[in-house]
Amino acid sequence: MRNILSLILAVIMALSAGTAGVSDIAPVSETASLAGVNWSDLEYEHIDPAAFYEQVDRLNTLAEEDDADAVLTLFDDLYAQVMRMSTMDSISYIKYSAAVTDEYWTQENLYNDEMLTEAADAFCQAAYGVLQGPCADALAEHVGADAAEYYAEYEPLTDRESELLVQESDLVDQYFEAMAAEDEVEYEYDGRTWTFEMINGSAGDALSAVDFEGYREVYFGLQKALNDQVGPIFTQLVAIRDEIADIRNYDSYADLAYEQDFGRDYTCEEAQVFCDAVKEVAPYYYAFLYYSDLWYDRDVIEPVMDAEELLDTFGRFAAQLDEITVEPLEYMIDHGMYDIAAGDDRMVGAYTMNISELGSPFLFMGLDGTYYDMSSLSHEFGHFINGYYSPSPDPMTASSNYDLSEIHSTGLETLFTAYYDQIYTEGADIAKFCVLGEMVESVIDGCIHDEFQRRIYDQPDMTLDEINRLYASICVEYGQYELTEEDYTWMYINHDFERPMYYISYAAAAMATIQIWNIAQEDFQAGVDTWKAILEAGSYEDGYMTVLPACGLRLFTEEGAVEEVLEPLMDEMLRLDAAS
Repeated sequence: MRNILSLILAVIMALSAGTAGVSDIAPVSETASLAGVNWSDLEYEHIDPAAFYEQVDRLNTLAEEDDADAVLTLFDDLYAQVMRMSTMDSISYIKYSAAVTDEYWTQENLYNDEMLTEAADAFCQAAYGVLQGPCADALAEHVGADAAEYYAEYEPLTDRESELLVQESDLVDQYFEAMAAEDEVEYEYDGRTWTFEMINGSAGDALSAVDFEGYREVYFGLQKALNDQVGPIFTQLVAIRDEIADIRNYDSYADLAYEQDFGRDYTCEEAQVFCDAVKEVAPYYYAFLYYSDLWYDRDVIEPVMDAEELLDTFGRFAAQLDEITVEPLEYMIDHGMYDIAAGDDRMVGAYTMNISELGSPFLFMGLDGTYYDMSSLSHEFGHFINGYYSPSPDPMTASSNYDLSEIHSTGLETLFTAYYDQIYTEGADIAKFCVLGEMVESVIDGCIHDEFQRRIYDQPDMTLDEINRLYASICVEYGQYELTEEDYTWMYINHDFERPMYYISYAAAAMATIQIWNIAQEDFQAGVDTWKAILEAGSYEDGYMTVLPACGLRLFTEEGAVEEVLEPLMDEMLRLDAAS
């Protein structure tokens, strides 16, 4: 049975991907219903859904009558209204992302999440009803076979599920607010009140020089204080999701998320095979990364660019990489389909989101003020390119394969290092080393966090102290550091709170991306062509385990694949390190 849990992910936060080849499909600028609209032209509307539900009731009545024209007309009208609600939800989320402490957008985002969840559920229930009546064939022909199958298998939310989803959204907002106010956390040491800003700045450097044990006490004391704030939010989220899994008759929320939220074509058990293979090599890679000076020199890479300089520089070199980048970038800039800026109030990180009513991707990014901004932009623009050429065939019913979607982004990010010599000149080797190192980290950290989350959802009654100890023990298994009693750094991974079980997608995608990079070292155009082949395969038809072999790439389940895929990239990092 289908249900609203995966649907809401697809409508709200889809990283667009499609089924047709990028050369065979009209771009969003030609096909979107409101393609001529600029982002700045969109007006936010606080929607009252009362009239919508009256029309849903009318469709439920019509479902029993043999009046196909009336049914299809009302169905289309209701569908458009759900897309309108989704668009308002997207606007409120983007506004909230730009100012996570703004109470208005916090409340509007929560309101829209709840409204969209309930409205989409009511709509899908009504569509299900139509497919049980005399107009079933007419609706099936109208929406197509895939959507008809979705509605025919749809399982409505229970009242309890609706309540739990609202609680989940509210808790996620609380997490982001707490993290945005991180510097309000304090720790007293030796008669002085410390904050994260102080310990991470010159005051912390001075303390470390004269009292290293004191520095460690303050640093971990601040982390524990923050953990005491956000940890209870996480344990509540785990309890909520465990109850949802129980309602849906899954043994674990991890199994539910793998199947329903992310549409994976491999199981949690197969993911553990991947994790076990990564554990065999991870200690060596961590030892090298963490002892290389290049890994710690990233903050000195210049130039540091503002949004305009970043887009201009990126655009010049993206056009050299492949002409398919040109049109989407022009569209994004001309229509204002991005929000790239710095600010203390902004959500940490970056994302690319579908604006349902526009059929258009939107790129959000917080500037970091380091080389990482270029890396982050090239990553997110990989999503944007795919969303531009291959928007979701149906935001209501089509669910993207996120493992494939992340190859679109990390593939472009890694290929783009070919231009770092021209962008960063003297800092190019450091920047390249860090991007390649982050690909290795993506493999390892993706496995760490997936195993961490799976083990938590297998034992959802764990206390916060047990969770902190579990994370520390898993990191030790992967060779990240020596045994320590507790580790609080998992709380900085917003996916743990907002999108559990996503993180393995980074690891799976990085395995493919590293192979693309390996190919590009022998023949750059062949590497670009392999990346484009992944784009052309899309992520709505075949899954990761089918697409990769079809594009000539190895799977993580193959014996020896992890070590053999990572080796050429590691050789290049060793070369860069030796040359520094």
